[in-house]
Amino acid sequence: MGQGVRMSKPIEHRACIPRCKLPVPTELDSVGLCVHHFTWSVEEACAEMHRQVALRKATVERRAEMATYVGECALLLAHLTSNLCLSDDLKRRILCTFLSLMNVRENLERAPNGHAPEKRVFAPGLFPTSAVVPGWLKSESNASVGSQG
Repeated sequence: MGQGVRMSKPIEHRACIPRCKLPVPTELDSVGLCVHHFTWSVEEACAEMHRQVALRKATVERRAEMATYVGECALLLAHLTSNLCLSDDLKRRILCTFLSLMNVRENLERAPNGHAPEKRVFAPGLFPTSAVVPGWLKSESNASVGSQG
């Protein structure tokens, strides 16, 4: 799956998770994951956010947090794709991840009782360090969703 990935700068191999043989590109050092695992984690987070919005379990504050997460992940992916030579499979995976992020953003904008906050402009080089698994996503309890914020 990771074949065809060429790093923007040669670095020593660093595995993102145990038993993963794929390198962590310098663009993803802040999250510590390879391209495959980063896109997978973002898509999992998008599915959870979509579910929360659809079930109306997301408060206004939670939706604002989701919008920030979507923006930060999209910036990370854009930065990543501008510096790597990717295989067709990884290109497809990244495009699917962008689409998932766009769909969540659209769902946030269409959410009843409010709209997504204005888009933020992030300074170049400032990428999320907690973009992989936000704290609210780690909770398995739906009841805790409304109590956080």
